[in-house]
Amino acid sequence: MNDHESAAMWKLYLKSDEGIAIQSTYQKLRDAITDDERFFLGIVKYIDYESEWIDAGNLLSAFVHKRKSFEHEREVRALVTKWPTGESGFDFNQETITHGLKLKVDLERLIENIYVAPSAPDWFSVLVCAVVQRYGYTFPVVHSKLNEQPVF
Repeated sequence: MNDHESAAMWKLYLKSDEGIAIQSTYQKLRDAITDDERFFLGIVKYIDYESEWIDAGNLLSAFVHKRKSFEHEREVRALVTKWPTGESGFDFNQETITHGLKLKVDLERLIENIYVAPSAPDWFSVLVCAVVQRYGYTFPVVHSKLNEQPVF
């Protein structure tokens, strides 16, 4: 949920020179999830677990809180609740979901821009543009300028 690109996020999450970031908004993410599953979209709150508390009255509250040291992430999370139910109510012997859930997402509604990593070579930007076009999308592909010299 940044208003601008974050050099720190590129450094933290990019494991090679080639990578992309998707620019969207909270509203677009909410509107782009077209699945029949009910979901909750929440902005993560970063707290000091030594002095602040999570609202125990809200079952989803624990999933939208993180330690203050991760505050630079400014994260949004989409949550789906799947209760382990059987014939007679809750069935805690059911297998848990280990690899997440697939949700239908309308990419046309979601994506504003695709940013190519500032350290990526030019051929990678060309490749990303080709993939976007190959699948019939028209998203702008922007090669990040974070590594360029600033104009004084």
